[in-house]
Amino acid sequence: MKCVDVTETTLKEQVTTLSQNTPPESSCYFLEVLHSNVSKLNRLNLNQIDQYEELRLSNILLKQIDNNFFDNFKKLKRLYLINNQLSSVPLSNNLHELEELYLKENLMKNVKSSVLPDAPNLKILNIAHNHLVNNDLTCKYPKLEEFSVNNNMITSIGSCFKANTNIKIINMEYNRIKKIQKNSFGNLTKLETLLLNINYLEIIEEGALNLLVSLRNLHLQHNHLKTIDINIFTGLINLKQLSLLNNQLTVIEPNTFKDLSKTTKLMIQHNPLRLIKSDTFKGLRALDVFYLDNLNIEEIETDGFKGLVGLKYLSIINNKLSKVHFGAFQNLPNLIALQFSRNKFNLYAGFFSGLKSLTKLLIQENQFPIIPTNAFSGLNALPLLDLSDLSVSDIEPNAFNGLVNLKTLNLSRNMLETIEEEGFAGMPNLLKLDLSSNRIKIIRPYAFYDLHKVEEFCIASNVITKINENAFNGLRSLKVLNLTAQKINEIRPGAFNGLDVMETLYLNKNEIRNLYQDSFNGTCKLLHLDLSNNEIGKLLTRMFQDAEVLETLNLHYAGLQAIEFEAFFGLKSLQNLTLTGNNVTILKNGVFNGLSALTGLDLSNINVQAIESGAFNGLDSLIELNLKGNRISTLTSMAFSGLPNLKVLTLNKGVTTIEPYAFKTLPGIKTILSLRDANLSLVQNAFSGLDNVLIVWFRKTTIDVIHKNAFEGLKSAKGIYFFDSTINTIKAGAFSNMGLISYIFSNNFTECADRDMLLKDGHYNFCKMSIKVIESGAFSGIHEHTKRDQKGVAELELNLNGNDLTTIFANNFVGMEHLEELSISDNEIETIQNNAFSTLTNLKKLNLSSNNIIDIGDSVFEGLSNLLNLDLGNNQLTHLNPNCFGSLTSLQYFKLENNYLTDISSNSFVKLPLRVLNMGNNNISLIEDGSFADLKLLETLNVSYNSLENFDMSLLTTLSNLKQFYINSNNLDEFNAKLLLETVPGLSLIDINDNDISCNDLPSMLIAFKQHGLNYVNREGGNIGNYDGVSCIVNEPPNVQHLSQYETLLKDTNDKIVALIKQRQVQTTTETDYDRKSEILENKVNNLGIILSNNFNFRYTSIGPFQILLLVVCVIICIVQLIGVYKKCRNSRRS
Repeated sequence: MKCVDVTETTLKEQVTTLSQNTPPESSCYFLEVLHSNVSKLNRLNLNQIDQYEELRLSNILLKQIDNNFFDNFKKLKRLYLINNQLSSVPLSNNLHELEELYLKENLMKNVKSSVLPDAPNLKILNIAHNHLVNNDLTCKYPKLEEFSVNNNMITSIGSCFKANTNIKIINMEYNRIKKIQKNSFGNLTKLETLLLNINYLEIIEEGALNLLVSLRNLHLQHNHLKTIDINIFTGLINLKQLSLLNNQLTVIEPNTFKDLSKTTKLMIQHNPLRLIKSDTFKGLRALDVFYLDNLNIEEIETDGFKGLVGLKYLSIINNKLSKVHFGAFQNLPNLIALQFSRNKFNLYAGFFSGLKSLTKLLIQENQFPIIPTNAFSGLNALPLLDLSDLSVSDIEPNAFNGLVNLKTLNLSRNMLETIEEEGFAGMPNLLKLDLSSNRIKIIRPYAFYDLHKVEEFCIASNVITKINENAFNGLRSLKVLNLTAQKINEIRPGAFNGLDVMETLYLNKNEIRNLYQDSFNGTCKLLHLDLSNNEIGKLLTRMFQDAEVLETLNLHYAGLQAIEFEAFFGLKSLQNLTLTGNNVTILKNGVFNGLSALTGLDLSNINVQAIESGAFNGLDSLIELNLKGNRISTLTSMAFSGLPNLKVLTLNKGVTTIEPYAFKTLPGIKTILSLRDANLSLVQNAFSGLDNVLIVWFRKTTIDVIHKNAFEGLKSAKGIYFFDSTINTIKAGAFSNMGLISYIFSNNFTECADRDMLLKDGHYNFCKMSIKVIESGAFSGIHEHTKRDQKGVAELELNLNGNDLTTIFANNFVGMEHLEELSISDNEIETIQNNAFSTLTNLKKLNLSSNNIIDIGDSVFEGLSNLLNLDLGNNQLTHLNPNCFGSLTSLQYFKLENNYLTDISSNSFVKLPLRVLNMGNNNISLIEDGSFADLKLLETLNVSYNSLENFDMSLLTTLSNLKQFYINSNNLDEFNAKLLLETVPGLSLIDINDNDISCNDLPSMLIAFKQHGLNYVNREGGNIGNYDGVSCIVNEPPNVQHLSQYETLLKDTNDKIVALIKQRQVQTTTETDYDRKSEILENKVNNLGIILSNNFNFRYTSIGPFQILLLVVCVIICIVQLIGVYKKCRNSRRS
C-alpha cells in the first residue's frame, strides 16, 4: 500500500480507502508514505493491521508519533523512519518480531535503552546522523548483527556490546570517542568490521582488540593516536584491512603486526613516522600493496621491510628520506614496483640489493649528483629506469652494471656535460636511451659502444658543437637519432659511422653552417632527415647521393641561399621535400634533378624571384607545387616544364607578367588555377597548356588589359572567378577560344543585384570591377551559353554594373548572341554608338540606368526586336529621339524616370506595344497631342513628379487598357474627373496627390471616383489639407457644417435600411448562399445605420458635407447589392 502526497488529514482517508481494497488474504503487508508532509502520525484504520511486516515512513517531515501508534503492528519486521524531524520515538513493546529498525537522520539526543522496544529478534539498528551522546542502546538485542551510530556526538564506547555476541558490523565513525577500554568489545568473537574513523581516539588499552578473532576490517584513520602498543593487534589473525591513516604516530615498534598474517592492505600514510626499524612490518606476509607516502620518514634500517614476502607494490613518495641502510630491501623477493620519488637519499653500490623481481623503479625528483658504480646491481628484471630530473652531473664507470634486462633508460633534464667512453656499459638489451635536456658538450669516441640493441636515442637540447668521428659507433641497431636543438655547426665526414640501419635523423634547430659531400656517409638506410632551422648556406652538388632510400627531407628555415645543380641527385625515393623559409632567389636549371619520386614540393616563402627554364626537370611524379610567399614577378615561357603530372599549383602574390606558354607543360592541373595579389596584363596564350583546368581564380588581382586570346588554351574551363579584383580594359577577342566557359563570377554580385548569385551556367558577372573599356567583340568566343540555350536554359545574363565604362561601341557584344539580360547600370556611359546591341537579337531585358547618357542615336537599339524591358532611368536625357525606339517592336516595360525631359513629342512612342511607361521625376511641362496614340496596350502610366500645370484628357483616348495612372506631384490646379472616367472607363487606380487642386473641388472628384469604383491613393499626414487621405490646397478655413440640412436625407436612408432588414427577416428561403451573402450585406448596412443614428444625436457636429455624402453613397451601394442578391435568389427558386 502506497500513499502519495498526503497530509495528516488526507493520510487517514487514503489509508481507509486503500485498506478496503486490500485482498482478504494477502501474502505481503506493506505500507509506504511518499512525497508527503505529515508532521504528526496518529493511529491508522488499517484492515488486518496485525499482519503488516514493513512500514516506510521516511522523508515526510515527521515530528511526532502517537504513543500507541505501533501497538497493533505485532508482526512488523522492518521499520523505516529515516530523514524526519523526530526527537523521540514511542516504540511499543509489542514489536516482538521486529528485525530491522532505521532511525537515522533525525533529531534525537537522549535516547535510552529503556525507550527502545523489546525486540529480541532485532538484527539491524541504525541511529546514525542524530545528536546522541549515549551509546548504551544495544543491551536488549542479543541477535543484533549490524549497529550504526555514526555521525553523532558520542564520547564513549559504552558497556552494552558484551550482550551483542552475534554482532558483525559496528559503525561508530564521526563521533567524539577518545578511548577504547580493555573490555569495550568484550567477547565479540563474530565481529567482522569495526569502523572508528574520525573520532578523537588517543588511547587503545592493551587487550582491547585481542578477542576480535573474526575481525576483517579495522578502520582507525583520522584520529589522535601517537603510539601503538606492541601487542595491540595480537589475536587479530583474520584481519584483512587495517587503516591508520592521518594519525600522529611517530614510531611503530618491531613485531607490532606479528599476528596479521592475512592482512592484504595496510594504510599508514600521513603520519609523522620518522624511522622504519628492523622487523617493523614482520608478520604481514599477505600484504601485496603498501603505501608509505607523506610520512616524514628520514631513515630505513636494515631489514626494515623484513617479513613482507608477498609485497608487490611499495610506495615511499614525498618523505624526508636521507638514509637507507644497506640491505633495507633485501627481504622483498616478490616486489615488482618501487616508487621513491621526492626524497633526499643518495645512491650507493648495492642500494637495491635483493629486488630481483623489480620491473618498475621510479625515483624522480630526488638529487643524485653522482650515479656510483654498481648503483643498480641486483635489478636483474628491471625493464625501465627513469632517472630524469635528478641533477645528475657524473656517471661513474659501470654504474649500470647488472641491468641485463633494461629496455628503456631516461636520463633527461639532468646536468651531464661529458659522456665518457663506455659510460653505458652493463645494459646489453637496452632499446631506448634519452639524454635530452642536459648540458652535454662532448661525446667521447665509443661512448655507446656496448649499446648494440638500442633502436631509439634522444640527445636533444644539449650544447654539442660538433660530432666527432665514431661518436655513435656501437649503436649498430639504432633506427632513430635525435640531435635537435644543439649548437652543432658542422657535420664532419664519418660522424655517423656505424649507424648502418638508421632510419630517422633529427638535426633541426642547430647552427650547422657546413655540410660536406660525405657528411652522411654510412646512412644508406636513412628514410627521414630533418635539417630545418639551421644556417646552411649552400647545398652542394650530389650531397645526398648515398641516401637512395630517403623519403622525407625537411630543410625548413635551413638558412639556404643557393642550391647547386643536382644537389638532390640520388634521392630517387624522396616523396616529401620542404624548403620553406629559406632565401633562394633563383631556381636554376636542373636544381631538382634526381627527385623522380617526389609528389609534393613546398617552396613557399623562400624569396624566389626567378625560375630558369628546366628548373623543375626530373620531377616526373610531382603532384603539388607551392610557390606562395615568393617574389616571382614574371612567369617565363615554359617555366614549369618537367611537371607532366602536376595537379595543384599555388603561385605567389604579385605576378606582373605571364609570358605566352608559361603553363604550356601542365596538362595535369584539372581543378583550379589561382592567381593572387597580382598586377598584370593577360597576353595571348598566357594560359596555353592548361587544357584540363576547370576554374581560373583571380584573387585581389589588378588586371590592366586582357588581350586577344588571353585565355586560349583553357579548353575545359567552365568558369572564371574574380574575388576583389579589377580590370581596366577588355580587348576584342579577350575570351576567344573558351568554348566551354559557362559562367564568370565576381564576389561583388550581391551589391549589384537584388537576388542571390549562383555559379549558374549563362551568368557572366563583372560587377564593380572598375572596367573602363570593353572593345567590340570582347566576348566573342564564349559559346557555352548558346548550347545551353538550345537545351532550354533561361536567364542568360551579362552584368556590368558598377564599373567605369564611358562608351558602348558598335557591335560591342558580338559572341553573346543568345544573351537574354544585359545590365550596365551605375557606370559613366555618355556615348552609345549606333548598332551597339545589334547582335543581341534574343535580349529581353536591358538596364542602362544611372549613367550619363544625354542623347540616343537613331540606330542605338537596332536589332533588339525581342526586348521586353528597357531601363533608361537616372541619366541626363533632355529629350527623346523619335527615331531611336522604332526597332523595339516587343517592348513592354519602359523606364525613363529621373532624367531631365521637358516635353514629350507626338511621335515619341510610335508603334511600341508598351504595358508600363514610367516618366516620373523629370521636368515635363508639355505632352503633345497624340503622344500616347499608339500605346493601346498600355496598362500603367506614370508622369508623377513633373511640372505639368494641366493635363488634356484626350491624350488618354486611345488607352483603353489603362489600369493605373500616376499624375501626382505636379502643378495641376484643375482636374476633370468626370472626363477622365468617360475617357478611360477601365481605370482601377489613380494618384493625384501633391498637386495644386483646391480642397473645395477635391470632394466632388473623389465622390465621382468612388461612384465609378476607381480606387485612389491615400497618403495620410502632412501639413497641407487633405480629404480622405488625398492632399489638396486649402483656400480658406473650412466652415463648421450643421447636420440639420442632411437630416431628412439621412432619415429617409435609415428608414429604407430598416424596411429592407425586416423584409429579409420574414423570408423563409433556405438557400445557404443567399443567407451567407445577405448576412454580410446586412451587417454592413446595420453598421452604417448605427453611424447615421449616432449622427442624428450630434446635430451640430463639425462634419463636412463631403463626408456625409460619402456615407450616403456607401449605404446606397450596400442596399443595391442586398436587393440584387435577394432577386437572384428569388429567381432561382422560381426556376
